[in-house]
Amino acid sequence: MCNQRFGTFVIWRDGILRLPVVWILAAIIFMISTHCASAEEPPSALALLRGVESTRTQHNSVKAALEVRYISPPPAPTIDCLVEMDVPKLRFEFTALAGDVSDQVILRDGDEFHGYRRKKAEDVQVYDLQRAVGARGDIAFDPRILGLSDLMSCDTTVRDCLWYEDHESLEVVGQESFHGVNIWKVKASRRGTTAEFWIEEPSFRVHRKIVETPYMRIVVDSEFDSGEEQSPFPSRVTTQRVYKKDELKDRNEERIYIVKSFDTDAKIPPERFTLKAMDLPFNTPVVDYRISRIVGYWDGEGLAEKPVYLGERPAELSAPESQGNDRLLLISINLLVLLVLIVVIWLRKTRGAVRPK
Repeated sequence: MCNQRFGTFVIWRDGILRLPVVWILAAIIFMISTHCASAEEPPSALALLRGVESTRTQHNSVKAALEVRYISPPPAPTIDCLVEMDVPKLRFEFTALAGDVSDQVILRDGDEFHGYRRKKAEDVQVYDLQRAVGARGDIAFDPRILGLSDLMSCDTTVRDCLWYEDHESLEVVGQESFHGVNIWKVKASRRGTTAEFWIEEPSFRVHRKIVETPYMRIVVDSEFDSGEEQSPFPSRVTTQRVYKKDELKDRNEERIYIVKSFDTDAKIPPERFTLKAMDLPFNTPVVDYRISRIVGYWDGEGLAEKPVYLGERPAELSAPESQGNDRLLLISINLLVLLVLIVVIWLRKTRGAVRPK
């Protein structure tokens, strides 16, 4: 009985395998499965944005030389910047190439800043992150955010620029060619504002970022050097901030950042982040604006409680000699006055003696 069942199964199997339809279906299924296995799965938007952050923040020691051209609004200066960073320390120095702007150097250690403008009678300003606004802090930015933001503020981080923490929607719009490079386009939105990123993989270069708000449009375009090393940091960045209301058109902003060098393996000496590296004039007061008081005067090596003497001798040695000279002068004047009085008295007596009666 078992042998009969086995023989029937064999006959049924052989008959089925001889059917051409079965072979066609098997081929179709095989092709579909092979195509699905080989098709490229698009990365998630979160993975792309985190990839950008990871490739940039893995470099904690950076030395960069930049030329920043302010195109609009006027006045539009051009400055040379040298940024030296060894997290959490940063030294930012800029020199004016064009425009009426003072040279400046800023030291940062975490949330504490020391800023000095190279002008006569200026002091070193000590302040914290909350007071690092306007001229004090906007220029002392983390160089790793280059190409991710139009306003390079000192309190902006790489993560702040990527929107993936505080968003309402986050998606990969698709893949496209941008300036001859295949990129993924990522879109994020929050509170009526959208941001789009053009991200290359696996270098995680951000070729463009556009932010749309109800009242303005921000465009950040980046260019990259070609070469074997796919650095995530651009060689040139153009930023535009255009306001949509006519009454704000005169506030439109455009800047160009030209990267002269960008060393991500820099070995920066610790003394570059000290007051001595600021090249301060003697007796420059250091004012802590957090407590509104002078904390010392620069004496060439550190802070002194009082201004230092810059003559040939220390003040304590020259003071006694000065006091002795003053005494001699005073005695001489007194003697001269006394002599004059004696002469006057003698003359009066002489005239009285010879006067006729």
